[in-house]
Amino acid sequence: MNHQELSRDLKELLTLRWSPVAVRLLKHGEEKPANVFEPSVPLRHCQAITAARRGNSIYMPPAKHACPDGSAIMGLIPMSPKLRSGELYLLFKKLPNIEIARKMIASRSEFATGTYRASVVAPLEDAEFTPDVVIFTLYPEQAMWCCCASSYGSGDRQVFNTSGFNSTCSDLTVQVMKSQRMNISFGCYGARAISDISDFETYLAIPYDQLPALIESLKKLAVKSIPEARRKIYMPPVIDNVSGPEHQEGCHVSVRIQQDRCNGCELCVAFCPDAVLEMRETANGPKAVAVAEEKCSSCYTCVGQCPQKAIQLEQRAN
Repeated sequence: MNHQELSRDLKELLTLRWSPVAVRLLKHGEEKPANVFEPSVPLRHCQAITAARRGNSIYMPPAKHACPDGSAIMGLIPMSPKLRSGELYLLFKKLPNIEIARKMIASRSEFATGTYRASVVAPLEDAEFTPDVVIFTLYPEQAMWCCCASSYGSGDRQVFNTSGFNSTCSDLTVQVMKSQRMNISFGCYGARAISDISDFETYLAIPYDQLPALIESLKKLAVKSIPEARRKIYMPPVIDNVSGPEHQEGCHVSVRIQQDRCNGCELCVAFCPDAVLEMRETANGPKAVAVAEEKCSSCYTCVGQCPQKAIQLEQRAN
């Protein structure tokens, strides 16, 4: 796959702030990819993701991993007894007792010690290796479209396995490699404390092989759904003072259609969820008319979908 094209499409379709990050765990005997460099100081895996989304390509053998918990989770080094026991979670006051700490540790995804020998991360467009997973730093709206794109071809809802612990190592790397399913993470204590991920950003990871299908679905959604949602096409024209003193009980919706602007395209009829509208033949051709205003819920779908801006909704007192 052409990584530059994949990255370009993802950036354009999702309007990404940061580059998607290619992540690979190297097996024993596997050569270091070209054009990746060891950092001058040890980094946590979450810090490496941050550096990669900014344009750096990084190779990290165990000695360059600053977080012993994360590197052990990814199978690079043995897990220390103190980390395995859960004691440190209590010292940090992140969990209330040793039983809950051990339950959390037992339920997270890990690789066995020695499964891998190093990690490699790079901006997807610069990756000269085949990633295991690709990690995105996203706003919630962008993550929503990734979920929609994943559902586009299958109809499946997304089921995520995540927590506020071990986010980029376990939830985004190991979990996704093992399950071969997209996963989300809101970060963790370490990722939030040590990197510059903003309070309004979240992480999402997807198996590398699934990127082309995700992009094709995003392209379909970009024809209509994404731009319409971003334009907020169903916002009522007046939304202030919605609970003012002039509010009256017993109102109904009046659907006003400017017949001189209606071109008979039938989109309003097709989109109306409650058959409020229908097409009728007139001297000037087929026109939309409101035949069941009492069913109108003011969803504004007809208003937003009308290409001629011919429809208005009014609230009228009974």
